[in-house]
Amino acid sequence: MKISINPLAEFLDATPKRRERIIEEQKNPDSRKLPYYQKVRGSIIRSIKNGMDEDIIDDAIDELKSRVTTKGHWKDHDKVNSIAVMHKWKSQIVPDDLYDNRLEVVKAKKKDLTIYGVSIKVSPNLIFRVKENGVNRIGAIKLHVSKNKRFSVKQSSMVAQVINQYLSNVVAEEDDIVDPKLCLCIDPFAGTTVSAFDKINFEMKMLKEVCKEIPEIWDAITISEEIKRASA
Repeated sequence: MKISINPLAEFLDATPKRRERIIEEQKNPDSRKLPYYQKVRGSIIRSIKNGMDEDIIDDAIDELKSRVTTKGHWKDHDKVNSIAVMHKWKSQIVPDDLYDNRLEVVKAKKKDLTIYGVSIKVSPNLIFRVKENGVNRIGAIKLHVSKNKRFSVKQSSMVAQVINQYLSNVVAEEDDIVDPKLCLCIDPFAGTTVSAFDKINFEMKMLKEVCKEIPEIWDAITISEEIKRASA
């Protein structure tokens, strides 16, 4: 059973009914899901890769403003909200290491991490290495862009901790040191940049309990689907 990291973070604070819905959405993904905030994600990551280049953000805002959309259509909502969040991004506080073009982009072959029997699709938006004084520090960024489902600090912290473990277990090479301060969950709508802790914290302890519940819900949905098919 699999779950992506952002839905997993939402699961952390969700009601029982919403938890069931999250697992159902992960088990049977909707191929028609609308591609909100693609321009936002791409522009923010390109800006970070280029030392927090604000011109990239300004160019993206100008491009969005020039788009012709129909009022009330999802593309119009995406345009308006994308412009708003990119203006907000320009005051986002991030670690100093993201400035001055110091990042070396790292490619990872594997995007998943198994924790307590659940395969979590971490798939960071950016994995990077910072070389300083002969030391290779490695970090990664996961963006969460949602106007109506902004992450709490607890949810962002859990994402950052999972990124920390993912880098340690899957990505880091022998001479890399995973830097918890560079394991980042960034939520531009919430205006938060949350890093991992040096030690396992409360959110990771909660994750263990969550990952015990996910298989139970997954199996219950599977049984329900089989019953419906049998009676059809």
